[in-house]
This record gives sequence, structure tokens and C-alpha cells, in this order.
Amino acid sequence: MKRLSCILLVIILLITACSAPIDKADQGMEAAINALIARKVESVKETDLEGLISILDPEDKGLQTEQANWLIDIKTNPIENYSLKLVDLEKTSETEYKAKLRQQYVEAGKDYKLDYYNKYRLTDGKIYDAGNYFEELKQDNVTIKYTSANKKLAVDVIGDMNQLYNENIKRWGFKPDRPMVIKMFDDIEELRQSIKFSMWQCAGWYEYGESVKMYASEPFASNESMKNVVNHEMTHLFTVEKSAGNLAYWLSEGIASYYEMKQSQRTPSQLMLEMNIRLLTIEELESIELEKLEDQQQISDYYNNSHIITSFIIERYGEEKIIEILDELSKLPSYTGTTSENDKHYREYLSQVLPKVLGVENYEAFKQQWKNEISKL
Repeated sequence: MKRLSCILLVIILLITACSAPIDKADQGMEAAINALIARKVESVKETDLEGLISILDPEDKGLQTEQANWLIDIKTNPIENYSLKLVDLEKTSETEYKAKLRQQYVEAGKDYKLDYYNKYRLTDGKIYDAGNYFEELKQDNVTIKYTSANKKLAVDVIGDMNQLYNENIKRWGFKPDRPMVIKMFDDIEELRQSIKFSMWQCAGWYEYGESVKMYASEPFASNESMKNVVNHEMTHLFTVEKSAGNLAYWLSEGIASYYEMKQSQRTPSQLMLEMNIRLLTIEELESIELEKLEDQQQISDYYNNSHIITSFIIERYGEEKIIEILDELSKLPSYTGTTSENDKHYREYLSQVLPKVLGVENYEAFKQQWKNEISKL
């Protein structure tokens, strides 16, 4: 999945942290962490972004962006009775602590409860929330954050992840400013709740300024599916940054699906032979809010139609036109917030840029071209 932009203003990053000061002798650690937890609950209930950012690791800008997007989702959806409690606490080093937390909330009348592990880190004598508890492995351009259950997997695949990263640098012609961080969750519900409470469970996710997140657990992680998911999300990282975050949801998913694996890079007629799909017009596709869908066939139709239309553009106009579209989008003003929030603006941008790049009269003319193509497939 994609992932889009919540660019935190510099002023937010400069807010004085309100985390509880403690000394390295570990005195009052449980009380200090409970104070952070209470502040997080208060920030959620008040949708107080500054309060939430102030308790987070000041050195982890990706985490700050992730939590800001997470809070936006809570603000715009019917999330009620949020609570977070400390269940257990373990000191793992002189500066880090592993806390078992219990998170509960209600959405649309349904109760949710999740136990998960969180990291707290001492920096300059203060304790901060450092996000979900992961170990880290870094090699060249890629950092994998993994759970203890995924240690062997992280070691096995980090070379492949670097290869995919280098292939994307070659394809898109630049190296991203942001570090390439992959978070591997072994619990798909923990992955979902770390992204958005309102989302359905997904295998992978990327939003502008965040880390790549993915579900990695046997047997899923033991085959090519894992590399495909990472390459899909990595493509989002490159294309969203290349377009300055101004990429319409459907085209973002279409490009990521097209480059996900070699077998995906086919013509529309070839793809149709392999897909169980109800073809949609672009008007129909753009009317859908992907993150609100619950039916798996409708979700698949969204991805598959986005994929096929992208393939149609590449087959008719050439692969280089995708890069030109991204470059032209990057020249337009950017919005703060997530793609789902701003997709109306991004679709308007696409309606301006796509005809110019493809040399068609207007966006309506391109939509008609796709309608004509549907009748042939």
C-alpha cells in the first residue's frame, strides 16, 4: 500500500519534550514510562499533535511522521474509548527498555484489544517513546527493524533488499533523501494498528516520510511474496518522493503493482489473462476510497485496474512517460497530510499533468481512450 505524505513542520520538531526526566540509576522508571503513556492517551483523546510528538524519540523523524498520520486517522474516524496500559517492563540496556503494552479502543461499536511490545529510550537524561519494539540490522543502504521471531529472516533477506533498492535507484534515476528503513512485523494486527485503526489488514504499507512496513511471518516470508511486497512498497517510496508526494492514489498503486515483479510488467491483454477482474472506467476508479473498502474482491479490483491502466499508459506512450509524469507533478505545490486526505487535490494535479506529458487534448480524452481499450479487452 501506499503511502503518502505527512510532512512535519520544523517547528513541531523543535517542541520541548515533555517526557519525564530520570537518572541512569533507573529510579522511578516505571513511573516515568507511565507518565509518557498517560500523555499519549491524553494526546489521542484531545487529538493533540504537539503533545504526541513531544513524547517521541526526537532523533526518529520517521516515527514522528508515522504517529502524526496515525493521529490524523483517529481524528477523522469514529475511534472511541482509547486506552493504553503498561503490563510489564524490562530493561534491555543502559539506555533502552522493553515495555509490554495493552492497547484498547472501540470503532463502529466493535471492541479491539492488542498486547504488543514498545521501546523506550533514554536521551540526555530523559525517557522517550521510541515506537514498536524492534532489533535493528543495517547493511549498506537498508536498515531492517525486526522482531525476535524474524531475526533469521532479516539476516537472510537484507542482501536482497539492498539489491532491490539499487535496482530502484537505477530505474528512477535518483537516491532518496530519506533512509531506507523496513519494519518487519510478525503480527499482522499489530501492523494494522500501527498504521491506522480504520484500515483493513494489509501485507505492506508506505506513506510519505515513513518507513516501509510489512507483515513477515512463516510461511509467507519464506517465498517470493515477501520480496514482491517490499518492492511494491519501495516503489512507492521512490515514486512518491520523485513526485514530491503529489501522486494520485490510483496511479501510485498502479505503478507500484506494475513494477512489483517481472511478471507484472506486461501488456493489458496479457495481464487480463491472469486476473479475475471487473474492469472499471477511470471515473469509477477515482470515485473509490480504497481505505474504506472491506470486500476483498473490490480491493483486488482497485489494485488490478490501477495496474492495467498503468500498463496501458506504458504500452501506448512508453515507459519514460511515467518518469515524466512524476517529474511534472513534483513542480506543483505539495500538501501536508496523507494521500487519502489529499487525493482529490492529487487527482486534479494528474488531470493537468497527464495530458501535457502524453500529448492528448485533455484528461477527458485520456479517459475516453481507456474506455475504448476496455471494449477490446
